[in-house]
Amino acid sequence: MKMGKLEKVLELIKGGTTREDEIAEKLGIAQEEVEGMIKILESLGYVERIEHGSESCKTCPLNKICWGSCLRPGVETFKLTDKAFSLKK
Repeated sequence: MKMGKLEKVLELIKGGTTREDEIAEKLGIAQEEVEGMIKILESLGYVERIEHGSESCKTCPLNKICWGSCLRPGVETFKLTDKAFSLKK
């Protein structure tokens, strides 16, 4: 079974790659294409944007080692929703 680009993006986010620029680099595609795929995944309810410094950061298990995108203006990160984890392979 061939994995589509949207599924690859979900797998990368699940594996900890949460920045658009990193996802684009790993997939060998333009960051603008990743931005479009993230918007699709958001609209389907599979990913949500993380606002650094928010409650989601305080409860994140990586909060002690994460440098956060707030240190790099304009960089956004994402996390999978429960809906994404319920997908069957």
